[in-house]
Amino acid sequence: MNNVNKNNSDEIKLLKHYIKDLSFENPQDINPNKSIQNDNFEISTNINVLYEPYNDNFFSLIIKIILDCSSKDEKIKLSYLELDYLGFFKNLSQNLDQKLLTENGLKLIFPFAKSIIEEISQKGGSVPITVKDIDYNLLEN
Repeated sequence: MNNVNKNNSDEIKLLKHYIKDLSFENPQDINPNKSIQNDNFEISTNINVLYEPYNDNFFSLIIKIILDCSSKDEKIKLSYLELDYLGFFKNLSQNLDQKLLTENGLKLIFPFAKSIIEEISQKGGSVPITVKDIDYNLLEN
């Protein structure tokens, strides 16, 4: 099994990473007799990445993740989560373009964002959400 989030490059260094913004809503009514079946919901996922270069070979990435979960049958909103997760990096190589810097940086910080989302959704009283790994081949230039 391949670990797609492993950084095989020593060409960048993660200096800082943190939650820049986080919002989680669970608008369900509190009813212990009503439960959502594990296969009776759908999740709309939107992931964007913002790249910002700085002087002296530094750059930042912000992963913006929005997850909107609702029941299939009744279209009841089960949960809504927005996460902006920032990573600040140093480019140790002059050979990488913005696409490669973004890809390598995401491989370092995405597992943290994924873990935060999964933990909040699991403990937030709604449907536990499992986030799939990013397909880095889909990144735009």
